[in-house]
Amino acid sequence: MESEKRVLILTYHYAPEPTSGALRVTYLAKYLRRFGWEPIVVTRKAPPGFAKDDGKVLRTGRAFQARIDPPPALAHVARFSPVAWLKQCVRQIVFFPDRAAWWIPFAVAGGLRAHRRWGYDAIVTSAMPASVHVAGAILARLLNAPWIADYRDLWNGNPYVEDSPPRAKLLLQLERAAIRRASALTTITSSLASALATLHDRPVRTIANASDAGEWESVPFEPPDRFRIVHAGTLYDGLRNPEPVIAQAAALRAAGEIADVVFDFYGSDPGPLLEIARRYGISDAVHHHGLVDRATVMRAERAAALLLIVQNADPRTATEYGSKIFEYEAAGPLVLALGPPQSVLRSYIGENALGWFASTGDEIRAALRAAYAAYRAGATLRKLAAVSAEPIAAKFAQVLNEVTFAQLPGCVSATGLEKKEPASFR
Repeated sequence: MESEKRVLILTYHYAPEPTSGALRVTYLAKYLRRFGWEPIVVTRKAPPGFAKDDGKVLRTGRAFQARIDPPPALAHVARFSPVAWLKQCVRQIVFFPDRAAWWIPFAVAGGLRAHRRWGYDAIVTSAMPASVHVAGAILARLLNAPWIADYRDLWNGNPYVEDSPPRAKLLLQLERAAIRRASALTTITSSLASALATLHDRPVRTIANASDAGEWESVPFEPPDRFRIVHAGTLYDGLRNPEPVIAQAAALRAAGEIADVVFDFYGSDPGPLLEIARRYGISDAVHHHGLVDRATVMRAERAAALLLIVQNADPRTATEYGSKIFEYEAAGPLVLALGPPQSVLRSYIGENALGWFASTGDEIRAALRAAYAAYRAGATLRKLAAVSAEPIAAKFAQVLNEVTFAQLPGCVSATGLEKKEPASFR
């Protein structure tokens, strides 16, 4: 029996893509039916045979692909050559507002096709990339649809995005113009909510990320075969810098304290990772596996001796949890996170006994020693909590109910947005 109400979820990242950005919307689609909303997902195409979709999913545009990186010997040259600089300049001009700009017409066309095929009562867009919000704004205007713009990261002021001043000014103008159409704004932390509320001068709802123990039921626990440190996620071309932990691990290995350390990095961009490993004489122990399927990543995470999070050292990241900590929490092994000293992640890891947070070389070295001792004692796994991502869907359903109610003539929802025209788009 289908739910009475339907919602279009527009997202660039979605299962089976093994990125943290795909998890939030995948959990949302999984649980929304329990709260009276039938999800319709429009996202990118998956490679043939990569996975089967459950429910109403339309995939448009080209399939996502792992990035092809240069050979290790050429990585340093490719990163700093005039060709790389010129390529970056072209990207700044052509890819507006971001690398996903090409997908905007596909997303809009997919949203219109989904409307003709099934009809829906509201739209949810999840970004970054910000192009998803641009497509959502277009669809909301074309269909006179209530629209929730969900921010997993900031669009403007993001510490992992470097823009020239003229481009940054244009992006800010575009964000304000696009988001003006949104019926409600949501984000993952109270600090991001405060920043967005100031920028857009309107209320912003906080819907925290979560992990889901249910998806780990089929992933076996395997004891680590070596002191295996696993990092799953993007390094943002070096803006998340693993050098501090690699330097300390190399020093401990050279001193004979940690003989069998291995780093496994999973993600699309190694940035300067391999060059860093070469510089510290630890290339044989640092491996970059590229973008692989999520099942492979989950097995690797569960078999790790230590799970690694690398935040940008920029103080602006001190208020970010990210979504990776929640996945690691469900996976089980101990966690080491690197970031600025005052990071909220430090207290979260400490309060939940997940492992260690480190900002200095001394802290990293102490954490590695403690983690290695746990590995040698066969105590790399924590006590797992029965966690669920269902609250994400519950809170989104509440906002969806508010914005669709506000679409009735003369009604005002808790979001503070008045809608005077009746909902006639479905």
